[in-house]
Amino acid sequence: MSRAPSPASWAGGRGDVEAVLVRFGRGGVQLVLVDGDGRWERWVFASEEEARAAVSGLGCPVHEGGYPEHLRVAMNGRRRAASEYERGAYPEQGRVGPVIPYPENRPRRVARTPEERGRNGP
Repeated sequence: MSRAPSPASWAGGRGDVEAVLVRFGRGGVQLVLVDGDGRWERWVFASEEEARAAVSGLGCPVHEGGYPEHLRVAMNGRRRAASEYERGAYPEQGRVGPVIPYPENRPRRVARTPEERGRNGP
């Protein structure tokens, strides 16, 4: 599944769509569209005006500042298909390769005190 190029193309053909506008940083706004099944997609805009212009023609309810409870329940309750796991959460960042195990993350042997060595052997 490829990323929709615009909010209008993502919302087209979906029945029950709601929008959430969340401000972040100095002027950025994240627009999240959620359909009735809990599927969602997000876009980031440089200003609130741009985000509102993108959602204005959709004719869907717009929530500001946070996610209403019913949307959080729908988004978190949705089971993704196995094919959806093939694309990363943030495809614009590219594929994340294998994680190199850092030495500090490996289990270490704990040094035993002289008393412990005397009781339980070396």
